[in-house]
Amino acid sequence: LEFRRVLFRSPTSISARGNDIYLLDVGLRRIFRYDRAQQTLTPFTSVTPDIEMSVYAAPDLSVYVTDPAHNQVLHFAWDSTPLPSLSSPGNLARPIAVTVDEGSGQVLVADGLYDRIIAFSSLGRPLSVIKPQRVHAIAAMAQGPDGIFVVDRIARQVVVVGRDGTYRYAFGAGSLDGPNTIVVSRGNLVFVGDNFDQHIKVYRGGKLVATVGGLGAAPGRFNGISGLAVDAGLLYVADSLNARVQIMLITPQALDTGKGG
Repeated sequence: LEFRRVLFRSPTSISARGNDIYLLDVGLRRIFRYDRAQQTLTPFTSVTPDIEMSVYAAPDLSVYVTDPAHNQVLHFAWDSTPLPSLSSPGNLARPIAVTVDEGSGQVLVADGLYDRIIAFSSLGRPLSVIKPQRVHAIAAMAQGPDGIFVVDRIARQVVVVGRDGTYRYAFGAGSLDGPNTIVVSRGNLVFVGDNFDQHIKVYRGGKLVATVGGLGAAPGRFNGISGLAVDAGLLYVADSLNARVQIMLITPQALDTGKGG
């Protein structure tokens, strides 16, 4: 499945939570919300996004938008009402990814300049600075059952660390060439977008179990994997240069055979 291509120009970030899908399109200079049940697409805020911004829909249905140009993370209620932004002078210089620890409710923000993670309270107060062990350069981040999954663009691998930054394990070295985005399912399936070969690499327990895609414009092919989201058994892919979003069903049979699903 895919959203109608005529609606988009350059989608660069996506997040899904229940019926709500949030999409950042730098070509149209808008952030949209798509209601999957009603099949309606509407502007979400008046914020004009740029190429470095990303969007994250939180478990409480609020929405975070990274704003690297202003060293902050914007925060909105479900109805798009602005909430206090997240900032930490001296610690947060280039926010590139946001996730929420559902156990503690803390908001984790990855900084792409200092290559560390800032933990905030649910009210936006800075709590601690986490330095992920054995990570050289953070390109993306996601939360999963095993911990915090950090994409290291220099080592070209994913490093999993605990809430205190302690190293747990790493994977992807040798199978990843240009990783730039990541998402983790509740079942601990890890999807990594690789813009070198335009594939989504799927891992379970640190082992590669499937690859999806390849360069092209046909369904299931990509040209610029710029954002991933997973929710309710569906994988959402912001396919930037193809000016579309693809929605893919996650099938256990395909993963078990090592093929795309």
